[in-house]
Amino acid sequence: MSKDRFFLLDAGASRPTSDHLPPGTTLKAGARDTEGRFVLVEIRDERGVPAQAPAFDAFVYVRDGDLGIAVAGRTHHLTRGMCALIPRGVTHAMHNLGGADSAVHALRLSAVTAGEGANHPEADGADGTGRFFVLPRGAARPGRIAVPPAFSIKARTADTAGLFSFLEVTVAQPIPRHTHHVADEGIYVLEGELHIDFDDRLHTARQGQFVLLPHGVPHAIRPGSNPPPRVLQISSPGGWECVVETLIEHRTEVSRAGRFDPAALNRYTREYGVTYDEGPANG
Repeated sequence: MSKDRFFLLDAGASRPTSDHLPPGTTLKAGARDTEGRFVLVEIRDERGVPAQAPAFDAFVYVRDGDLGIAVAGRTHHLTRGMCALIPRGVTHAMHNLGGADSAVHALRLSAVTAGEGANHPEADGADGTGRFFVLPRGAARPGRIAVPPAFSIKARTADTAGLFSFLEVTVAQPIPRHTHHVADEGIYVLEGELHIDFDDRLHTARQGQFVLLPHGVPHAIRPGSNPPPRVLQISSPGGWECVVETLIEHRTEVSRAGRFDPAALNRYTREYGVTYDEGPANG
């Protein structure tokens, strides 16, 4: 059953795997956990990765330290809060630029399945680097409309050929019980505490913890701390940023007095494979 894939992983813990993990690396979600959608690892000491041209998209988010990503003869310097998309087939190497006494702390997501357009190399540019980008701290990818900083879109579905979307979000108000009918959702807590209602149980995710919410199972999330939690939110396949933009665009209709209206939400989110429960508990 889909709900059996749910898990809440402690900070510093690693999912079971038969693969060899480099020193300082833990597995937050493996391909078996996500039914092949993505793999997420946490790196706490990136001393260097040999040049490689993987057959999957990689997305790197730096939590702390100085990370160098060498692509096409240029080394890009990433520090806390910066991120980069490295498209499949792009030869690159990663290095710790902070010296022997400085460790890099980063998350690296690998999208291991083919989304819409993923089998068309020409979409990546002649040298494969067409989709590569580095995003400064606090910046967001341009979209259909401007969204508040609390919903910072770090990688759009269009950036990843449909494989995933990646957001940095401040969860300032409760998100009512809802179901993602297609996409798995992964949440990594950067700061604070996040409350998650899943399968009639309350779970609390704290700093450094990761939770996998499989598609097809209703759940709700809400802030569990003040200031509210700041999280990294993964949707795979992508599309969650489309929901966020739509809700921002219609915010006066879907949210009143700090509470979302599930019926109003559904008028706009069904087309993206997300529906909200309209029972009394969510009114």
